[in-house]
Amino acid sequence: MWAGMPIEIEDWGDFEAMLRAELARLNFSDCVLVRNFDLETATVDKDTMVQSGSVDRLDLVLRTGTDRDETSDFWNAPGFDHDHDLNPAEKAPQDIIYAYPVDLRHTPYQVHVDGAWEVLDLTEQLEDVCGILIYDASKLTRTSNNEHWFNGDPRDALLAVFKPLPYE
Repeated sequence: MWAGMPIEIEDWGDFEAMLRAELARLNFSDCVLVRNFDLETATVDKDTMVQSGSVDRLDLVLRTGTDRDETSDFWNAPGFDHDHDLNPAEKAPQDIIYAYPVDLRHTPYQVHVDGAWEVLDLTEQLEDVCGILIYDASKLTRTSNNEHWFNGDPRDALLAVFKPLPYE
């Protein structure tokens, strides 16, 4: 179970080296899941589409182990995610994540995408309003290309949290 503080990163270009260092510190060498997330999101009424506040997703991660809550959407992308509309799984939004499996036995790391491992920079599009969550892949069940279900408390699967420096 992760009980630490977020790892502050000055430049997303340093992510791979910092991830490798953190996993070495944890003596962890298995496959990980990498999920990027918005550090803060707007709360929008789904009926009126009016913004009514915001959710501090980083704080949610620190408390629960996941940035998803009961207001999070299921993606349901055909052929890519579990289709919760066609096959309800009795899962709440906070019981699942959308993330990439990452194999760090290679340099640079390889990402499992569309059934194959490839070199892909998962930080390429990230801005200073994003963070990255690292999970122990063995503590989740992969249900589709991009979707994983927690086997227990998300805090038990969480290995590391990366956030830009400074983020207040």
